[in-house]
Amino acid sequence: MSKEKDLLKKVHKFLTESNVFSSFPLSLLLLGLEQIIEIEFFLCPCIYELNALLTVFIFIGPALFIFALMYLLLRPFKRGCCCAESNDNTEKKKKKKKNCPKAFASCLIPPVMWIFILLLDGDYVACGMTDWKGVYVFDNPLNRSWCKPTEGIRNETELRDLTRKYIHQSQLSGYVMISIVSVLLVVSVGIYDGYKKLKGTAGTQNGGQSRRQDQEQSEEQL
Repeated sequence: MSKEKDLLKKVHKFLTESNVFSSFPLSLLLLGLEQIIEIEFFLCPCIYELNALLTVFIFIGPALFIFALMYLLLRPFKRGCCCAESNDNTEKKKKKKKNCPKAFASCLIPPVMWIFILLLDGDYVACGMTDWKGVYVFDNPLNRSWCKPTEGIRNETELRDLTRKYIHQSQLSGYVMISIVSVLLVVSVGIYDGYKKLKGTAGTQNGGQSRRQDQEQSEEQL
C-alpha cells in the first residue's frame, strides 16, 4: 500500500512540475473522445427546442469538467496566485508567482481545445442551428448525419444545403478562433518576455549605479 502511495505521489509531483506539458496529452485524448461521442452517443434530437440546448451543454459541460479535473490536479491557488504564505522566503514567492500563470494556462488549454474540436467538426453547431423537425440519419451527399425533414412543407434539398452551410460556418469559426488565439498568445508572450528583459536590464543598471555612487562616497570620505 505504501508503494502505491509513493507511486501516486511521484506521478502527482511529475505532473505538477511539468504542468503546461501535462495538458497536451489530455488535449490529444479529447480528439478520440469527440469521435467516440459522435459515433456512439451523439444523436441530434431534431427538435427545435432541444437542439440548441443540447449543443450548448455539449460545448460547456465537458469543458467545465475537464477544467475542474485540471484545477484539482494542479491547484493553481497553492502556487501563490492569491498570496504567498508569510513564512515563505523571497525566492520561494517568486517561484510561486512564476508557476501560477503556467498552472492556470494548463487548466485552460484542454477546455479550449475541446471547443475548437467541436467547432471544426461542424455537426454540433449544425444540430443547434436546425429549426425543423426531422430524423437524424446518415446522408450520402453530405457524407455525414443530419436532420432529414419529415415534414413536406420545406424542400429537402434546400435544407440539406442549409445544413452544409451551418457546418462550413462552424468550421470557419473554429479556424478563425484558432488564428486569433494563436496571434494573441504569440504577442502576449513576446510582450511579457520583453518586459521581463527590460525590467532585468533596468534592475542591473540601477544596481550598477548604486554601487558606483557608494564607491564615490567612500572615496570622498577618504
